[in-house]
Amino acid sequence: MFYSTQILARNGPLGLVWLAAHMERQLRKSQVADTSIPVTVDALLDPNAPLALRLSGQLMLGVVRIYARKDQEILVRIRIDLRPLGAAAAAEGEAGGVALRDHTSAAHHVITLPDIVMDELELAWASQGGGP
Repeated sequence: MFYSTQILARNGPLGLVWLAAHMERQLRKSQVADTSIPVTVDALLDPNAPLALRLSGQLMLGVVRIYARKDQEILVRIRIDLRPLGAAAAAEGEAGGVALRDHTSAAHHVITLPDIVMDELELAWASQGGGP
């Protein structure tokens, strides 16, 4: 055996990674969210006991699956957060203004600085040494 059973124990540093590689659907969202990818990769790169090549490959697969699940969770949250923005953009196109949260609207010129003001701000910023 080329690994310590303590490493792959359910509460061990690589236990959840092994579960992700072999039984991905049994992982809960909280387990995936609590798993730190950098800490897990460090434990995989520098284990306490030598790991067999096949086992290290399986553990790398588990890390990739956990990363993919985290990535998918972030994508879902972004899509949920973008829905109101899409609705506001659609309302802007219909009403000629920008829809606000309390279902009122404001004209575009009320909430947007004119180009002249923006040019003055850029000049002031450049005169303070912030220019390119």
